[in-house]
Amino acid sequence: MKKIIISFGIMLVAMNSYSQLQHSLNTIITITDTSDKTARPEIVAVSNRVFVLYLSITGSTRTFNLKIYNNTMDTLISSRILVTSTSGYGTPTDIRVTSDGQYLYAFYETIKTINPGNDSTSLWGAKYTLDDNFTLLASTPVPITRSKPGTQLTIGGEKVDDPAPLLTPTSIYVITRLQDSIKISGNTIYRVREFDKNNFNQISPQFDLNLSDVANGRGRVTSLFYWQNNIYMALTTTVSDMGVNENSDDGAQSDIILVKMQPDWTYNPVSDVFTLSAELNDRENFVSGLFIDNNFLYITYKQAIGAPPTGQQNAWIKIYDNVNFILADTIKVKTTTWGPTGEEIRPSLNVFDNKIYSGQSMAPVSGNGNAKVFVYDFSITSIKDHFVANLIQVYPNPSNGEMIIEAAYNNIENNTVEIYKVSGEKVFQSKISNQKSGISLKLQSGLYFYEIKNQQNIIGAGKILIQ
Repeated sequence: MKKIIISFGIMLVAMNSYSQLQHSLNTIITITDTSDKTARPEIVAVSNRVFVLYLSITGSTRTFNLKIYNNTMDTLISSRILVTSTSGYGTPTDIRVTSDGQYLYAFYETIKTINPGNDSTSLWGAKYTLDDNFTLLASTPVPITRSKPGTQLTIGGEKVDDPAPLLTPTSIYVITRLQDSIKISGNTIYRVREFDKNNFNQISPQFDLNLSDVANGRGRVTSLFYWQNNIYMALTTTVSDMGVNENSDDGAQSDIILVKMQPDWTYNPVSDVFTLSAELNDRENFVSGLFIDNNFLYITYKQAIGAPPTGQQNAWIKIYDNVNFILADTIKVKTTTWGPTGEEIRPSLNVFDNKIYSGQSMAPVSGNGNAKVFVYDFSITSIKDHFVANLIQVYPNPSNGEMIIEAAYNNIENNTVEIYKVSGEKVFQSKISNQKSGISLKLQSGLYFYEIKNQQNIIGAGKILIQ
């Protein structure tokens, strides 16, 4: 928490316009019922269609399925099975997707049970057309790699569940993670493979991306996005060894960071690493969606608070400006009990036009209930420039805590200062008693807006950036 000291003196300034981000829940679509048990659906929206891929479990049969909806998701256009079980490689488990608006690229895992404690996992890739035919254009004829489930791996073993895709202008990557301790001392290492987008041939040697200089604990589920010639990677870092449980990726208190990398995967550990979420005494994990557009960075992840069976888990979407990564808005999509009476938290994310899509599991155990897609409308509303004869200034800005607002007039006894989050939520309001009134606030680091009002109008407004 930061403290801001705001007082009023005699100086001059011009006011700037600013914008606020607003969201509202549009609809919730049930993808499957309880007879077609499933896990988190992955979503890609285009101008006239929404494509939903998900794990389907009917009896003992497990498949990856597709449903195609119209753009409002009130009409199911078609559905079909994409991937089935095989005797050689077993049954489907996890799938992650990305898209360029014309094609959908998927990476997925299958698992074959050989004998108890000795299972085999396989990693695959595929490319489809984003149209009603959803034609398979390319796929890996044999597994990209084979490994074991995380519970059966030793240190350094490769986990291929929840493979993270990265689409660039020239190729498609898949990122997996290596097993290590979840404690602060554990190494944060991911394995990177690059493929030709047309035929899924591997086009460069695999390499291990070691982020242990900026993150702690083993690599957990991550998401990546390519934007303006940079690679952005959101991931989990352990912040405390208190109450560590090595058997779960929720087994340590953790935060979420963002690493900005060059196309060759290099970065400056001082200037290219940003903290996205650092709430106290919680376990922020499972970063399963990341998207960047001309205005914002969007991320979805799981948050665990307390401990099972009485703790709580939340599915969050958080939105940041895409330059300084200042928090602009938050959406709590879902909350549930952390324990056997709760539901899975495995969110997915897609952003298209003015809508945010998040796929959610809705069952106590993954693959043991139905799934839903939450659709949100969002918009940016502008506040017009404010000009007054007697102007007001805020400085220093940005600030590390202490700021001053000075007014170039004396008659301010009837004025009010109000401070807002970027989402529009008012966090403070107070009457200004005289020209040098001091006001103390406690706010988290981030971007805020202030308005100074008389009885009729807004006479001053601007931004406050708290670092």
